[in-house]
Amino acid sequence: MSHIIGVDIGTSSIKIGKMDKDFNLDIMNKQAYSLVYPKNGWMEIDVHEVWNKTQQMIYEAIHNIRINGGEVDAISLSTFCNSSVLMDMHGNALSNGIMYLDSRSKEQAERIYHMIGEELLYKITRNRVEPGMYTVTSILWKMENHLDLFRQTYKWGNLSTFIHHKLTGNFVMDWTQASYTGIFDVMQYQWSTDICEKLGIDMSILPDVVSPFDYIGEFEKIPVIAGAADTASSGLALDLRPDEMFESVGTSNVLTVCTNQPEQLDTRFLNRCFVWPNQWLSHGAMSTPGASIKWFRHTFLEEKENEKTDILEYLPEQSEIGANGVFFLPYMQGERSPVWDHNARGVFAGMHLQTSKADMLRAILEGSAFGLRQIYEIIESSYCLHAQRFRSIGGGANNKVWAQIKANVLKTEIDIQQIAETGVYGSCLIAGKTIGYFTNMQDIAPYIQNKTMYTVKPDMNTFQTYDRYYKKFITLYPMLKDFFQVVE
Repeated sequence: MSHIIGVDIGTSSIKIGKMDKDFNLDIMNKQAYSLVYPKNGWMEIDVHEVWNKTQQMIYEAIHNIRINGGEVDAISLSTFCNSSVLMDMHGNALSNGIMYLDSRSKEQAERIYHMIGEELLYKITRNRVEPGMYTVTSILWKMENHLDLFRQTYKWGNLSTFIHHKLTGNFVMDWTQASYTGIFDVMQYQWSTDICEKLGIDMSILPDVVSPFDYIGEFEKIPVIAGAADTASSGLALDLRPDEMFESVGTSNVLTVCTNQPEQLDTRFLNRCFVWPNQWLSHGAMSTPGASIKWFRHTFLEEKENEKTDILEYLPEQSEIGANGVFFLPYMQGERSPVWDHNARGVFAGMHLQTSKADMLRAILEGSAFGLRQIYEIIESSYCLHAQRFRSIGGGANNKVWAQIKANVLKTEIDIQQIAETGVYGSCLIAGKTIGYFTNMQDIAPYIQNKTMYTVKPDMNTFQTYDRYYKKFITLYPMLKDFFQVVE
């Protein structure tokens, strides 16, 4: 049987899956990797390590499919956003990639605002400029601090550009990824000559912009299709349409809206082109809710506690609504939506001598839900979208206690999806369209193998209590904002 191999590279692991012509997905392998933290506020990725693991996993997947009598029709890629990578003419990275939560390029971000202006930035990119998150700041930082490396640079790109070159020998970036560079015109689907000229960026170092559905070359005589950014791939796997939204829960926690009205795009969100032309995705993205839970587990739970597979659901149930008076700001590495402050940090407030680990974990879950409610209120006001229910994907979506807290805080139903690994699935579907498994989404929609496993319904008895705690929660960050600036 014929298969497509999908590769999904997240911020902590690489996943490989295969999809057959009946659109059934099988996750074949998963490997973890670690990010690099050279200094406080710096975050990097060793792209060569990621490629070595990815290459090995792809070879193993091809071998596994073929020894079982199958063939590989295509390979497609889904990766996180964003990273900044300088490469020589052979596609070798000249240094580690700079990650999206890296804050070293603050001065460059401020200078871009002064040089370009908010009005022109919005007109062209439909985004703001933030250190690391929009990779133009990291490009300028490298130009100004490592001119020797920049002089050796043949092409600049992100992780997907680097991996695509290793696979095919070509330097490309699909338009869902290019949307987060700060130099891409999301209306015209091309690099902005205006912004690049104003900032002194040589456009010859930029990769070719491609559609997610474009054939970009071959790996071991297997066609490679560009694919898309992880959340864009997930949107396709959910058959997302304009005026719909979904939640993704992993390292970060994101509410994503699809729109065909670009004037709606709100710069408090991350905005990008969707895989389909003339549709855009707007992401209300909290950076570290899932990472905060992982940090708590590794920092506070004993080995015997971690042996319980349901510890992250069992423990918060030992606390009550309001976490025994404890609040948590889930800004462990700065924050994107809704506050946009790279200096912000995580805070436990209201702790006392009776505070337990159960209270602390519940406070993390509730604080993350309160942050999500802030994002949801922006969606209601800016996008005029009042969702009575939405779909949820990602590994964190399977925590039933957390999902119930979010349903109660947001007062909405949450449909937990059968396939959590929608980045892999979406990349396979993208390749499937290109090589002829189907022609358009109207053909494929009835066959997508991603159904709702169960629905989490909000408990009306909690609404008033959570409303009171939410009102208190939203006062916490404004009171601490200046403090974060001082300690930085």
